[in-house]
This record gives sequence, structure tokens and C-alpha cells, in this order.
Amino acid sequence: MKSHKLLNWLKNKLTWLPILSLAACQNNTVYHSYNPISTEGWRKNDTLVYFLPASINTGVYDLTIGIRYQEAYSYRDIWLEISHNTKDTLTYVTDTLQLFLADETGNRIGNSPGGLYQCELPYKASFPIRTEGNTRTFRIVHIMTDNPLTGISDVGIRISQPENRTN
Repeated sequence: MKSHKLLNWLKNKLTWLPILSLAACQNNTVYHSYNPISTEGWRKNDTLVYFLPASINTGVYDLTIGIRYQEAYSYRDIWLEISHNTKDTLTYVTDTLQLFLADETGNRIGNSPGGLYQCELPYKASFPIRTEGNTRTFRIVHIMTDNPLTGISDVGIRISQPENRTN
């Protein structure tokens, strides 16, 4: 009976944890979205697309990439290609990004509710968004050798206004 109560308690905490986390971070976050990865794995041709709302003004922001991954993810890092058209809606700029999900000794980075790890890692500070409207997008693909890549559950982006910004 104790394990049943513990399971219910964990489910309740895991349900509210993301909601409370988002509420705590709402002060400077202008966009935050995760895209789920298929349970069968992330194929090389599966592009994750994030459409920025027109309500995001032009300006300079901080960007982070969020990764939710399982205990079974067998690598220490993940390589991503991130494309965006935030400077000119007709032109995409592509960056290659290596994100470490574990330290040199194999200790996983991020919090771990029930075997699912979540971490947010910096992508760019002082990132300019120069275009307006609802055609601004981010596209993310993995460039790991595995196809499909297993163990990744969700990938997200967060766009925030810098904490100590002086105008």
C-alpha cells in the first residue's frame, strides 16, 4: 500500500512541477515551447519547428535550448543543427550546437523526475530578433550518427529578456 501512495504522490508532483516551474519563470520569458519526439526515436529527417508568435517584439533576447531525455540515452552529449529566420524572414541562418547532457564522469545534468532528465542549456545570449510578424521560425534537427536517435523525449526553446538589461 505504501508504494501505491508513493506512486500517486510522485504523479501529483510530476504533474505540477512543470506548471510551477513555468509560473516561476514567467517574469522575463516571452516564448517557451517544447516539441515531443516520437517514442520510436528521432529520425534525421524529423525537423522540429517552432513558430514565434507575432506578439514577440523586435529586440535582443537570451535563448536557451531545453532537452528532456531518458536514463537510457547512451551519449554524454547531443549535436543539433538550429536554423532560424529572425534576422530576415527570407534567409535562414544555421548554427551547429553541441550540448552536454552529462559531465566527464557520466553524471547526468538536469533534474530527474522519475528517470526523465530535463535541462536547459544556453544557446545564445544577446540574440537579436529583427523581423516582425508570424513567419519567424526556429528549426531543430539532430546530427548524431544514430538514425533514429533514441532516448530523447522532448526538445524546446526558451526566449527570454535579459535579466540585467539597461536601455
